[in-house]
Amino acid sequence: MPGHIPVCLSIRLCGLFVDQYDSPEQKDYNWIVSPPDVEQACEPSVRTWSPNAGIEQGVVGLSECPLQGCMLQLEFPYPLVPDSLTVWVTFFSLDETALPAIHNILLLTVSGNDISLGPSNVFCDTPLTLKLDIEEEVYGVQFFTMEQHLEIDATLLASRADCKLCRHCQPLRYHLLREPHFSHAPHGLMLNEPTRRYTDRDVAPHVVYTYRVQTISTRSESEPSPPLVHELGAHYCGDGRIQSSKGEECDDMNSVNGDGCSSQCKKEPFFNCIVKKKNLEIIIFQRRSQACVTTMMVMECARTLSERQGVRDCGLYTPSGFLDQWASSVEVSHEAKPYCSGEVAAGYPAVTKTCQSKVFDLSDGVSQYAWFPCREAHLAPAAYPNYVLTAFFSHPMVAAAAIIHLAADGTTYIDQTQCNITVQLVDTKEAIHSLGEWRLSCRTNPLVIPVSHDLSVAFYHTKAIMVMFTSCIVAISGIGLRSFQSFDPITISGCQSNEIYNPTGQSCVHYSCEAIDCQEPLIRNAELKCSSPGRHFYNGDRCTIYCNSGYVLQIHQDDDIIKSQSDSSVTITCANGKWNRQVSCEPVDCGLPDKYHVHPAHFTFPEGTTYGKKSTFQCREPAQLVRNNTLTCLEDGLWSFPEALCELRCPAPPPVPNAVLQTKRCNETGLKVGTFCKYKCKPGYHVTNKPKRRAFKRQCTEDGSWLEGACEPVTCDPPPPIFHGSYHCTDGFRFDSVCRLNCTDPAGNTAHAATGGSAHTGAASNVIRCKKDGNWTGSFRLCPHSKGQCSLPQNLQFSLQYSCKRGYGIGEECELTCRESNNDVVILPSNMTVESVLKEHWRNPHKVKSIVCTMGLKWYPHPELLHCLKGCEPFMGDNYCDAVNNRAFCNYDGGDCCQSTVKTKKVIPFPMSCDIRDECSCRDPNAIENRKDENVHSLG
Repeated sequence: MPGHIPVCLSIRLCGLFVDQYDSPEQKDYNWIVSPPDVEQACEPSVRTWSPNAGIEQGVVGLSECPLQGCMLQLEFPYPLVPDSLTVWVTFFSLDETALPAIHNILLLTVSGNDISLGPSNVFCDTPLTLKLDIEEEVYGVQFFTMEQHLEIDATLLASRADCKLCRHCQPLRYHLLREPHFSHAPHGLMLNEPTRRYTDRDVAPHVVYTYRVQTISTRSESEPSPPLVHELGAHYCGDGRIQSSKGEECDDMNSVNGDGCSSQCKKEPFFNCIVKKKNLEIIIFQRRSQACVTTMMVMECARTLSERQGVRDCGLYTPSGFLDQWASSVEVSHEAKPYCSGEVAAGYPAVTKTCQSKVFDLSDGVSQYAWFPCREAHLAPAAYPNYVLTAFFSHPMVAAAAIIHLAADGTTYIDQTQCNITVQLVDTKEAIHSLGEWRLSCRTNPLVIPVSHDLSVAFYHTKAIMVMFTSCIVAISGIGLRSFQSFDPITISGCQSNEIYNPTGQSCVHYSCEAIDCQEPLIRNAELKCSSPGRHFYNGDRCTIYCNSGYVLQIHQDDDIIKSQSDSSVTITCANGKWNRQVSCEPVDCGLPDKYHVHPAHFTFPEGTTYGKKSTFQCREPAQLVRNNTLTCLEDGLWSFPEALCELRCPAPPPVPNAVLQTKRCNETGLKVGTFCKYKCKPGYHVTNKPKRRAFKRQCTEDGSWLEGACEPVTCDPPPPIFHGSYHCTDGFRFDSVCRLNCTDPAGNTAHAATGGSAHTGAASNVIRCKKDGNWTGSFRLCPHSKGQCSLPQNLQFSLQYSCKRGYGIGEECELTCRESNNDVVILPSNMTVESVLKEHWRNPHKVKSIVCTMGLKWYPHPELLHCLKGCEPFMGDNYCDAVNNRAFCNYDGGDCCQSTVKTKKVIPFPMSCDIRDECSCRDPNAIENRKDENVHSLG
């Protein structure tokens, strides 16, 4: 019904904002208000949005989406928490790109936390509905695509139940109008939902009644519907009477299609099975059956090809029982070699080439595999020229169908009207047989035109097919003639009384009635039960073969196995001195045993793997064999249950440095698989890579080895940067290392921390020691004679700048910044440059915020080692792999470049031209794709 009727729990799109990124300066805006309203799904429409909608008239060619894709943004009148999102995509090109038609959908939320739904595959005849499980209010949606032909008709955002926007909704009412008026309701009937059905009993015979319906809501009412006209007692399609005045061609008393008379009482093609000659009644009925089956199979083939979007998916399809031959030579009316030569349309068509629609001109490339009228023909007078293509076939046959394979269907962007062609058959006596007019479309390619024969006249052999059309941009790459494979109707009708038709040679051959017997079937490993008790078997005699237990039935043809049956029996029949099947009973093959049948072991098969054969195995070290080590292939195709066992044992685990074994039984050898041994690190040590843990476990694995585990020394944090270069440590910052601060006065005397000259450790001492808990015994204090200030930082990189707000004294810091705002200050070794760091993505230099004037009056870190490195873009972890962030310094773009770490599990490069084998490849060494060893080596 026309009009905009509010429906509870749903909001149709009310505004459309289109931003087609053809260039940074050009934007195209369209505003529409409508539910889905295209004329025909899967066909181009002017009522939709597509990336090509903004092309100016007169511009030749298609606009191309930029690297980041074309974007459509829709905003809805009311923000709401959605339950589902539905989008009607009514057309797209399967050959446009290998990516899904919509490569991302982005929900725009009121809070600003936009939600990516990732790529989606769509269909042109079924809307895409996505169930949503989010708690935020959505006010709009963005669609991203690289598909130039994508057409979006409408989008529906449905709210959750009990939406406050729908609380005022009232049920719809329907106003039913009738002419003549209802006797009890002259102004029409009012029906309230959910009632949608009304039976009118206030009618009289032979009176014409006209019905219309209006939909009424709380806000408005729709226009009346198109009229429905009915006359009680009038003849109708399906009453068994043919009403030619009303356009009926037949009436078979039903409304079923596919039985010769359609539901609209129109004759269906290919059902001219009329018997007129009584003396040929049986033969003609047989031909009628064959012809009707032919028609149905041809129609089924056409539907199948249409559903599969053409022959590129499944190849040129020939139904069973038919033979296709392609033109051996071609003659055309408009030809100018080599540009539009008719010879290219002969032979098998170029099925790998895409049929083109909506074109301005046919390129020179098409002329290599298809014929189309020459360019000179375009300059013909005002009357449309008639282009003719005649295809000749080397073997004239009785036609079952004509096949037209297209390279272009004649539609243009300006005029999308589909073209018609006229097809005629030429028989061996030069007579013409018309197949009528047919419409061309790339969506029905090849065009298969079934041929029906009037059985009241003689059959004829087709030697050529003529195709006529008026469009200069129709291109044909092949013409085919489909005939019956196993019989020729003309030859069959010519067989004499003492002849029989031979389908192999398609000829009549003499036959005799002498009985030919079959030899007794000799099949090993089987039992036979035959219908004849003797050893002579004649035509029609049968034998049922039962394979013995442990053997499987196989059917052969020309020494090749064409079928293996799970059933243990089959029946063969004697026909013309031969059994109709070649069968044998072969032993069941158990194949190779599963690796866990006996584990771990090496198997040998000296006799093979079939029924009754034996296999032996040897245990793999360090497993030990227990009992018998022989297996037998059983009749059910499985290996016997092993009597033997390979037991895996581990030796006593080797000692772990700086760790104490706490499980006593682990001092013994021969421990079972899965045994755990617990260790504890000595004081001052912790589990490797786990500073807060001192205990760990090692396990005996299936290969007889122990999982690794280790302890490493506890370390303390370095002393404050102010003391850098003025202290010496006995063992770095490891446990029990002693660090001494060097305090020397101007006279060369060493200042001590306590009276009497003895150094000691404490809360504020110049001698500190790293304790087992990772903390120092105290902290350094400035030496008594430490005075002065650092000189201005020298040899700074030009890209760096500093600010020393509190001066240059000891302990003062100078803040560091880069002249370019998106760069970070980092420390690089003297032999490394910024360019090398950017090329070597695994580098992760340390960031620096400031430098400190140390007690030795030197800047730390050293100013000459400081550089400005390109920083990270803010779009990390947004499901797009950004090339600039794909490095260790940026945590590999938050995991967006590896399928195992990106949230959508599908890597989408940004921009789209980013090479997924180079700058947008999976570089994260910790990602599953880059791990060489997946085993966990420690259970600590």
